[in-house]
Amino acid sequence: MHFYSLLILELTSGILLALSVPNELLQYGSFILGMIALIPHFVALEKSKNLKQAVILCFIQSLTAHLLSSYWLTFSKEFALFTLGASALGTAVLHSFFAPLFRLPSYIKSFSNSDNSPVIEFLHSNTFKAIWLASVYTVWEFVKSSGYLAYPWGTIPMCAYSQKLITQIADITGVRGVTFLISYFASSMTFLLLDYLKYSAKEIFGRNKATFSSVLLLFTLSTVYGLFQYTIKRTPIKHINAILIQQNYDPWKQPDDDQTIYDSQRLTLKGVEELQNEGKKPDLVVWSEGVLHYPFPQGSDVHYRFYPELNPLLPFLAQINAPTIIGAPYCHNFEERKFSNAAIIFNSNGEYKDYYAKMHLVPFAEHIPFSENAVLRSVLQKIVGFVVGWVPGKEFKTFEIPLSDYPGESAVISTPLCFEDAFGNIFAGLKKNGTEVFVNMTDDSWSQKKSAEYQHFVIAWYRAIEFRTTLVRSTNSGCTIVEDPSGHVIYSLPLFVQDELSCSIPVYRNFLTFYAIFGEWFCFLLICFICLTAIYIFLYR
Repeated sequence: MHFYSLLILELTSGILLALSVPNELLQYGSFILGMIALIPHFVALEKSKNLKQAVILCFIQSLTAHLLSSYWLTFSKEFALFTLGASALGTAVLHSFFAPLFRLPSYIKSFSNSDNSPVIEFLHSNTFKAIWLASVYTVWEFVKSSGYLAYPWGTIPMCAYSQKLITQIADITGVRGVTFLISYFASSMTFLLLDYLKYSAKEIFGRNKATFSSVLLLFTLSTVYGLFQYTIKRTPIKHINAILIQQNYDPWKQPDDDQTIYDSQRLTLKGVEELQNEGKKPDLVVWSEGVLHYPFPQGSDVHYRFYPELNPLLPFLAQINAPTIIGAPYCHNFEERKFSNAAIIFNSNGEYKDYYAKMHLVPFAEHIPFSENAVLRSVLQKIVGFVVGWVPGKEFKTFEIPLSDYPGESAVISTPLCFEDAFGNIFAGLKKNGTEVFVNMTDDSWSQKKSAEYQHFVIAWYRAIEFRTTLVRSTNSGCTIVEDPSGHVIYSLPLFVQDELSCSIPVYRNFLTFYAIFGEWFCFLLICFICLTAIYIFLYR
């Protein structure tokens, strides 16, 4: 096959992958497109003639998918150079490094045909090749979504939001189990198509029988397990009467936080009234990420006791008489300019109580490595006009919220910030510290696109399933939701509207799922399989 034809296949794969995740045309993406998106990619890799071609093909496929699915990053203004440009280039380069692994089975062709040992026969089979491609792709998405440079957007599981049954395996395998299911189907179809051009119908059936039997078995087991988990009756042991505030302000047009506070106060009072009409008292009020501009704890005593002038913040919080969480900077050391993106917790008297500092910062937007170096800071200031200074948090904090409907009882919550809801390891740390409800605070309004909001929501949606724990998202512009441990969205607000969500958040029995205990065991198992196979192949040669 001509190399230009292979490039067309990779462009097609990138486009299909971008359309399979939530986008402006398809609100929650398309599972069908996701199931076939990787087939052109795998076909191109199988038809590539050498490693150089495979490297280029991997680069093109990832670059295309990233630019089309995450194009909304261009709305991050001065950050666009890093958020879209650096992430697209970094993702494509990283995928290119996996090209040798994708091509590894091609070395098996040099094995002697006279060797009929079961191991060699299996290595020559379509079943092994399909498992191999799916394993490498799953590990690729795991690496892409881990570590400092992690970017979990544009990943295959994002297409499966509509598939409430097969996604339930996430509490065992994590979200990468869904990656493997979909990519294994695609790799199986790849070899079926390649065989179609070479063999008779009888030979095709014989060569692919075991492959599709295993695919069918995996999907059947996942569906049966999902049917049980999705339909099982889970009874809450208590509830949190909460008010979630969706301010819907434009962060690019807010010179100060006065108007945003006024809007949030008005919406909060509306929510308090709604709860009171139901005979309830608010247990918790949550505003979104980054609402306040002045750092805490200094802002507590100096600024917000007297401002904004028409209705100062701290006296207002004392008036509503409920614990409140608001996104604001936290100052570790003012002289050294060390600030964190944080969730600030106030008690029912309107007094600053504690904070949670965001631990996983957005690379090259919230934090740039070595930016504390004076020379690098000067260069950054000249090139892009800003120097990023957020300091990552270092502690998995939880907070107890007293419950008005359950005298003497409380609920333990944690407050992962922004895109931290995309990372299972962050949630695992919070869960092991006793979290009963995850309360995420997010502001994606700067993107100005619905696809950005839905993509973030779908990625976060898996966390409730992985940990079988209620997930709350209180956002500036969407998606503000409450999701139960099965993945049902039980409360939600429309995107890009200024409103509040008065709700009764269910709290379920606290326990650790298999995934919470063992983490990314599934990916580590695949990594071991890849490494051992690679060693065997090279030793055999």
